[in-house]
Amino acid sequence: MLDQNSELFRLLKKMVSFDSTDGNEAGISDFLAQNARDMGMDEVVQQEALPGLKNVIAVKTFGKGGKTVVLNSHMDVVPPADGWETDPYELVIKGDRAYGRGSTDAKGPLACLTHAVKRIIENPQGVNGTIVYTAVVDEESHSTGARRLVEHPLVKGDYCIVGEPTMSRVAIGHNGSLRPVIVAEGISAHASNPELGISAIRIAAYLSELVDEIAGEIRTLVHPTTGRPSIAITMIHGGVQENVLPDRCELVIDRRMVPGEQEADLIARFEKLCADAQKKFPGSRVYIDRYLVTTGPAAETSVDSELVKTAFAAAQQASGERQEPFGLTCNTDMNHFVRAGIPTVIIGPGTITVAHKPNESVELEQLEKTCAVDEAVIRALLR
Repeated sequence: MLDQNSELFRLLKKMVSFDSTDGNEAGISDFLAQNARDMGMDEVVQQEALPGLKNVIAVKTFGKGGKTVVLNSHMDVVPPADGWETDPYELVIKGDRAYGRGSTDAKGPLACLTHAVKRIIENPQGVNGTIVYTAVVDEESHSTGARRLVEHPLVKGDYCIVGEPTMSRVAIGHNGSLRPVIVAEGISAHASNPELGISAIRIAAYLSELVDEIAGEIRTLVHPTTGRPSIAITMIHGGVQENVLPDRCELVIDRRMVPGEQEADLIARFEKLCADAQKKFPGSRVYIDRYLVTTGPAAETSVDSELVKTAFAAAQQASGERQEPFGLTCNTDMNHFVRAGIPTVIIGPGTITVAHKPNESVELEQLEKTCAVDEAVIRALLR
């Protein structure tokens, strides 16, 4: 059983000690770059993704160099907020679990990938090919790190493994998101004479009804591994004074998509929503002002692909757990690698249900199991 003296635990403890909330990843980036050099990687670079914030890219080639596998997870975490019973930046063991910010999302998965690479470097027998080990900034906000990463000439591969919590299983996809900011413009008037104007908030209320219609349209859509899509109004802002009919209202819609849904189709549906609302209130103007940057669209790798078949077989042998196709309801950076033409799966310890919460934790057994699964899958892909 993994304990506080084990190499993997000490690595994760060091990683958790960095307050790498969004925009503060410089320290852990420098640490992981030096750690990659110390492990014996052939080439290590830090790629600036945002001013002062750098991705880590490290390359190691074994044998004559066959296939290439890219390994990726993110260094940033969300703020700890209130409710922690321990120091969120001090990884501590309580019972059979390790508590600390990022223990599951996603320093735990990143530590497992890192240690798996170290094990392979120490015992490269049977390995022929290249590992491109990467760690990115800004996943929790806009995925700027991953968007920049796939542009780097070193980040090319035949396969990719993204580290996110999957209970040590191999996930083959995830849901995505699209967030339009819709503006409703009416006509201002004195609140005592509302018939002389058009209330932008009334338009927004009608937009809410149209969103409910879309929810009804997608209710029967169920993806076999990632579940259902969803739609919700999550933010609204309008009005200037209690006795003035508002001439402007802005709202944000959160639309979660499943693999197979296309962004172009969703955008067209939002444009129709705006046109329908504008038609309902003659003299108004309703339009999509912009789309907020999200982690990205849904992604999926075929269960019949070479990557998934190989990963399933290796993971099952390493963990003793039968692998069944499944995906994550949340979003991940997988979509950026898939769009770059690299087939991708997701592997990591723990469950996403404890991520972003106070007292985030991961089972020690999960860390040990995921590291073994990561190593087995990498070796199988580079056999």
